[in-house]
Amino acid sequence: MAAREGDKDKLEEVLRTLSGLKGVKHAFYLSEDIRKGLREIEKKYPSIGPLTVQNEGIREALKRSHVACIIKDKGFRAPPHATVQLVNDDGVVIGREILPGERFEPDGKGKHVFLGKDFVVFADRSSGKGARFLLPPIPFKEVASIGGVTNVCSSSPSTVGDMFVRKGTGLKDDPKLASILIGFDLR
Repeated sequence: MAAREGDKDKLEEVLRTLSGLKGVKHAFYLSEDIRKGLREIEKKYPSIGPLTVQNEGIREALKRSHVACIIKDKGFRAPPHATVQLVNDDGVVIGREILPGERFEPDGKGKHVFLGKDFVVFADRSSGKGARFLLPPIPFKEVASIGGVTNVCSSSPSTVGDMFVRKGTGLKDDPKLASILIGFDLR
């Protein structure tokens, strides 16, 4: 498929924007081979005990025409909302991650249980039947604000997916760094 006039400039602008963000160490586009491999890896996301993990964010990002990847350190900004949710069969959020720096204030209307210091389960919100961890698509404002860029979403791949991306792009594995995929289309 031939690139439209101006697409190359827009793609370069996205990479410049990503590269300029605080905490970003690398920014690049995924090849079709890496995208294909990630689709397969993320289908087989390992369960956590009796709970399955569904990485909808990665699935959505990989559906976009373009998928950028950043490798970031702890200096990168926090996400705009929880990146891990516990949902039941009906899709009701019955638990969620507490973001770094966020103060969880109970509303006094229901029972909640902390799992460690960064995850809360709403014990009386709804049935836990069919509970699974869901990694939803996350907005990525810096790319979404670029004119001509649409359908932006982001997510982090699984640990196996992260290692696959790094190996496929020649980057060394560094436990102090993490990857985020940003999928988008162009108008």
